[in-house]
Amino acid sequence: MESKDAGALTGEPFQDVGTVAREHYLNGFGCAESILHALNDTGTLDVPDIVLKASTGFGTGFGGKGSTCGAVTGPIMAVGIKYGRLKPDEDSDNAYKRTKKIADTYEQKYKTTDCACVTKVWRDRGKFTTPERRKFCGAIVRYMARETEKILSKDEA
Repeated sequence: MESKDAGALTGEPFQDVGTVAREHYLNGFGCAESILHALNDTGTLDVPDIVLKASTGFGTGFGGKGSTCGAVTGPIMAVGIKYGRLKPDEDSDNAYKRTKKIADTYEQKYKTTDCACVTKVWRDRGKFTTPERRKFCGAIVRYMARETEKILSKDEA
């Protein structure tokens, strides 16, 4: 399933969630922030401002630590927004299955979910902030935004 066509209501053209996410990333947001903003901007998911703000710390693998990539943690936050629970007796199976699918999707393509491993070539050269690395990670953000949209929209994970 494709993004909701927000343009159908506003008269604006269709926006691909991946393209929107990549643009957010190239304009300075981190991976998690970019994907959540794009899901919100395209009407795929209603993401409260407080959640957008909460995603900031996930950048470059938990605040620069190089742990789990924000292109994994942002989509997991999206799963929680749509399928999460508010009470312990509510079912969590749907959210867990979709969360696993997010992590598996990333790991199948990039062989790990760790930011430090995926960006190792730039980190090792001391050139993490280069435009080339931003372009590389922008492509990851685009891919994961599109995959997240699919995972959120499926009837079953």
